[in-house]
This record gives sequence, C-alpha cells and structure tokens, in this order.
Amino acid sequence: MATIPSDDIRDIEIIPFEHADIDEVMAIENVSFSAPWSRDSYLELAPLETISFYVVKHEGRVIGYMLYQTWAEEMELHTIAVSPNLRRQGVGRKMIDYMIRDASLRGVERIFLQVRPSNEAAQSLYSSFGFYVVGVRHRYYRDNQEDALVMRVDIKMKIES
Repeated sequence: MATIPSDDIRDIEIIPFEHADIDEVMAIENVSFSAPWSRDSYLELAPLETISFYVVKHEGRVIGYMLYQTWAEEMELHTIAVSPNLRRQGVGRKMIDYMIRDASLRGVERIFLQVRPSNEAAQSLYSSFGFYVVGVRHRYYRDNQEDALVMRVDIKMKIES
C-alpha cells in the first residue's frame, strides 16, 4: 500500500477544482462508490455559485476531493473521497477540517451530510468532528436501497482571519 510520509501530509494542497482535474477525480470516484456520480454531474455542479468543489493534491496529483453546497447559514457535504491506497492517513481529516473552517468563515451555523450506516469508518471520522445523527433517510441509496444516516454539526463561532 502506498503511503504519504507523515512529514509530507502537511504538504498536501487543498485547492479549487479545475476542469483538468476531472479525470483524476473520476478515477477516485469510480473505485470509491458503488453508485458513482457521473462526470457530467461534477462538471455541471462545479461552476454553480453555491457549490464549493476542492481537490487535494500531493506532488501534483489528485489524491482526494470534496464537494459541498452552502445556503445562507447551512452547508451540506455532498461527497468526499480519498484515493483508496491513501486512506486512514489524515487526508480526509484535513478535508473535513478545511470545510468546517470555511463554514465558520462564511457564517454557516450548521453542516449536514448523509452517510451509509455500513460506512463505520466515515461515521467515526465525522463523529470526531462533532457530527451527530439527526435522522434517517430510508432507502436513500439507489444501488442497494440502504438507508442514509443524516448527520449534523453545529458551528459554534466565526473564525476571525
């Protein structure tokens, strides 16, 4: 399994998605999800004013990405993924931290997300940031009709820059 040396994890970049990143995003998408989003879905969402779409790069290659949407005081994380061979090395944690800081700077009060009950690793990561279950969307995932847990975190204060 490939790893990022611990000193290098500080060197990853979280930067806005560019059209040239789409092939690497799709490669991660297609191995990460049983019901992957389409290339067109990403390309149609990326330019929308309410959408924030970021890639994580290490040594020039995309190793992860996240896409979230903001409306006034609320934000929703729509998708997040890390290259399978680089999971559990802090990349996802850095992305969630980035999103929460961005939410705070924007004056967002709450962030929501959906997660599969079977995805215990993701639930653990989200819980470590204070996300908690607020509901269930029954038969949410179209590939296997699995429910989705709706999780939320409340943003306590705005970070001053």
